[in-house]
Amino acid sequence: MPWRESCAVDQRVSFISEHRTGLWTMTELCERYEISRKTGYKWLERYRLEGPGGLADRSHAARVHGRARPQHIVDAIVGLRLERPSW
Repeated sequence: MPWRESCAVDQRVSFISEHRTGLWTMTELCERYEISRKTGYKWLERYRLEGPGGLADRSHAARVHGRARPQHIVDAIVGLRLERPSW
């Protein structure tokens, strides 16, 4: 018997489908999929707001770099550097 392959998004779609049937409580369904109830509610909410596209993985990268400087300061520094390359 071949191994069944499934990705996380397929599991999330399956979770949503089973939840919509109403046959399982949230606790039972989360136990079945081995996720916390908090995670189960997160996926339901994303599906409600964004549809199937909301079930895809999202980037964990920071949106703003902690040491980033405002653009006008960067422009001033680069301007001075171009004016006086020997500094």
